[in-house]
Amino acid sequence: MSLPLDGIRVAITENRYPEQLTQLLERFGATVFSCPLLKETPIENAAGARRFMSICENTEIDYIVFYTGVGVDILIRAVNKPEVLSKSKILARGPKAVNALKRAGLQADLVAESPTTEGILKTLSQEPLHGKTVLIQLYGNDNPGLLTSLQKQGATPLAVSIYSYSAASDPEKVQALIHKVIKKEIDAITFTSAMQVPFLFSVADKATNPATFRQRLKKDVVVVSVGEVTSKALRDAGVQPHVEPEDHKMAPMVKALAEYFESRR
Repeated sequence: MSLPLDGIRVAITENRYPEQLTQLLERFGATVFSCPLLKETPIENAAGARRFMSICENTEIDYIVFYTGVGVDILIRAVNKPEVLSKSKILARGPKAVNALKRAGLQADLVAESPTTEGILKTLSQEPLHGKTVLIQLYGNDNPGLLTSLQKQGATPLAVSIYSYSAASDPEKVQALIHKVIKKEIDAITFTSAMQVPFLFSVADKATNPATFRQRLKKDVVVVSVGEVTSKALRDAGVQPHVEPEDHKMAPMVKALAEYFESRR
């Protein structure tokens, strides 16, 4: 009896758990090309985390916004003082941040209506922000739109990046992934983080014809996206995801991909 992904060549860009994702896909019969794109790098050897915690200790912070579970984990590893964070009202952007807070013995007082900047702003708009200080955990990129919106509501926003991203694979391997897509040697590709999208597209834009690369992802490759933020990043790049699992975990993602190919057959 054949497996749902027999003969299907799947590229994965996951860095944190590539072995586990590879095993899950192979159980369904897939042939996997693993090319982790980005890895989290604590900024200045945890200096960002220490600065974040110092602000919490020395400033009256009314709200703390955690964008990512990775950010929570890095913060607690660098400065294990969850009691300092618990003095403020905590908002988590999504389930990964919620779970990381739980691991640290903390609870999110608020969870964004959707795991996006827009969702954070919508949730905070229901709070009495005038005259309040909001500390935001960023991850590499600035978010001037968020800061401006909070200022318009009368809040004082402070933002600290706890980590940034760096390349997780050799440039040659990323180039190999791009050429496999161009040559139609990949049937599906998974994106598990929004930051993976602009990184891969920026490399592809320099390595090949950008229009051809996007055309392959639109018509010849099944694009799997985990999470609203990742899907938005793909749409912003001109690619509509084909598979978007409701449960943002690896096993449901693989199951959704298998079901997609079964339905096509």
